[in-house]
Amino acid sequence: MSIVVEPFIRQALAEAERAAASPARAHINRQLRTAAERLLWNHLRERRFGGFTFRRQYLIDTWLADFACLEAKLVIEVGSQITPALAAHADARRTALQSRGFKVLQLRDRDVLIETRIVLDMLRTALGWDDLPAARSA
Repeated sequence: MSIVVEPFIRQALAEAERAAASPARAHINRQLRTAAERLLWNHLRERRFGGFTFRRQYLIDTWLADFACLEAKLVIEVGSQITPALAAHADARRTALQSRGFKVLQLRDRDVLIETRIVLDMLRTALGWDDLPAARSA
């Protein structure tokens, strides 16, 4: 990650945490999630990640996956804190996808934005391709 961009991301994350009870929190979380998804998609699109084909916002039966690699049967979900109401939905989605043979990897937007290299290493491991070249930029 760029040295110039990282302080802005850290500042946005800090502001999101300070505004925990504020109505603006949902808006900030959506912006962070979108930024995290864009950053991750930049690494995954056009077979950039080990030659695997990833699809974004892919519908599997009735469940929408943030990212899916059909050949590896891997679903990647990116999100921030989850409310108790959404936790049941997320568990049902995970169970349904796993019953169809998919491995579900849940990532926090904070980790995608700040610890990009570690997240990419986790993806290599999940894909079973530890011998893929290391990430060039994080």
